[in-house]
Amino acid sequence: MGDSLPDDTLAQIKQELAMISTHMLTKADSGGLLQEHRTAIREEITALRTEFLAVEVRVEALETEAQASRTQHRAAELATTRQGNMLLSMRRQVEELENRSRRQNIRIRGLPEPDATPLPDTLRALFRQILGQEGPREIQFDRVHRALGPQRPDGRPRDVLCCLHAYSTMEKLMAAARGMASIQFRGSEVSLYQDLSSLTLDARRALRPFTASLRDRGVPYQWGFPFSLQIKHGTMWLQVHWPDDIPRALRTLRLPNIRVCNWLLNTPLAPRQDPGTDDHPPATRREAQSPRMWGGPGGAEE
Repeated sequence: MGDSLPDDTLAQIKQELAMISTHMLTKADSGGLLQEHRTAIREEITALRTEFLAVEVRVEALETEAQASRTQHRAAELATTRQGNMLLSMRRQVEELENRSRRQNIRIRGLPEPDATPLPDTLRALFRQILGQEGPREIQFDRVHRALGPQRPDGRPRDVLCCLHAYSTMEKLMAAARGMASIQFRGSEVSLYQDLSSLTLDARRALRPFTASLRDRGVPYQWGFPFSLQIKHGTMWLQVHWPDDIPRALRTLRLPNIRVCNWLLNTPLAPRQDPGTDDHPPATRREAQSPRMWGGPGGAEE
């Protein structure tokens, strides 16, 4: 083929082959280039390892902090729950103490206002009418006054509050009033109530849907002190002291779902999850109460 090609073409081919031969890598060159790449890769891997170690250290620190935060959060939750329980317990104690301080009080509703006769004389006449021959010769009061606040714009008389000097007299009065269908005094219908703390009144109002359902089904119940709702079920008494007791009572009594209100938090609660209550009827036959419970029947609400 060489003899058949022109001399200038052969010269050009030889020149190109010489240039290719010049630029081709030798074995030594290939080994050096490979070593350079290995060194660069090692350096990159070393840098990555260093970064990974730093990230690992930071992640471990974050996990430690997160664990400490979870521990503190649980401790804070326990402390908050404990403090909440303590506050509820203190509220219950304050409620009981306030009710005990009112044990000898009676709230009278329906006495006309104003009255020309002094209130103590009016109450003595009313109480003698209720007690009849069983009343003491002299009824002594520690305090007698109208409920605080201005007169009502609708003309309804304000309640009268009295503190009887003798607790036994108060017991006799409330027991006698419970035995009367109604009390008529000087042309007006009068009702006697036990004087209760606002916390107890709020609880009974909240339980009103529950007690209304009990009355509709003829289930006997009574109020207890410290605050409780005692429900007769067969030969046993169910005790409702706290909102959490309501679901159990509903299940035991097989009552339908009742939407009630948490009287401790004053928030609506879902059916079968929380309590409710009822206020207090007057001390008449409209609702029988246990005479063994100090304070007797339910109280009035402002």
